[in-house]
Amino acid sequence: MLLAPALALALVAAPAAPDDRVDVSAVRDNLQVFTDGHDHYLALVPFGDMYEHFYWGDGKEFWAILVFGGMSSGNESFERNFWDPRIRNRSQASFGLRDGKYTLQCAERETTFRPAEAKQAEEIVKSATFHGNRWKRRAYALARDNGGTYWYVDRPRKEETLDFHLWSGPRGAMKPLRMTNVVSDSAGDVFATKGGDLKLVLGKNEASWVQGKKAKDLILLPLAENAQLIYGDLGVYTGQPLGTPCDLL
Repeated sequence: MLLAPALALALVAAPAAPDDRVDVSAVRDNLQVFTDGHDHYLALVPFGDMYEHFYWGDGKEFWAILVFGGMSSGNESFERNFWDPRIRNRSQASFGLRDGKYTLQCAERETTFRPAEAKQAEEIVKSATFHGNRWKRRAYALARDNGGTYWYVDRPRKEETLDFHLWSGPRGAMKPLRMTNVVSDSAGDVFATKGGDLKLVLGKNEASWVQGKKAKDLILLPLAENAQLIYGDLGVYTGQPLGTPCDLL
């Protein structure tokens, strides 16, 4: 049995660019395609590297699924746990083979998959477009005041740029704030808007919302422990597919 370390649940991202394609030629002959019979497909090498070449799509377009752990036992059973922060119990976002049955689990819901017919699978792998992870942004900071107003900042997952996004508001009704200036250096961050400035010193666990000469201290919240809040209750990403099988199932 192989066990893998967990990835931070704070990892977030936005839809991939149209040219974000993955070359699957090295594993093309080993990719197996599974379907639920309703035009939902998974493509993977069941007993290969659990972190590589695991895709979800409609048979024409596939997106890489971010795996944070799993197990494999010979050629009899396997399980891959994938990133979907909307699901509180991380072990309930998984796909695997057990007792001869392929099952996708999304929270309490289980969906049975089966291997696609050989000819169909060959055509899908040959003609489909495979992309990297669909989600390309990650959480940067989450804070709130004592009255229940939140401030949330995200940024690109890989690139260290000043492409920050800022939202504020109560749970379920947060709104994007247009920034007039962004400062991010060793002393901290300042996200300036017409209505006020969000100031952060993450290394010192300090956050404040400044309007004119008035500053209000905020509570910085740990990102990993609040991943479900960010993706669910806050409403920041409502309606946006994460690129996981649990978008639809």
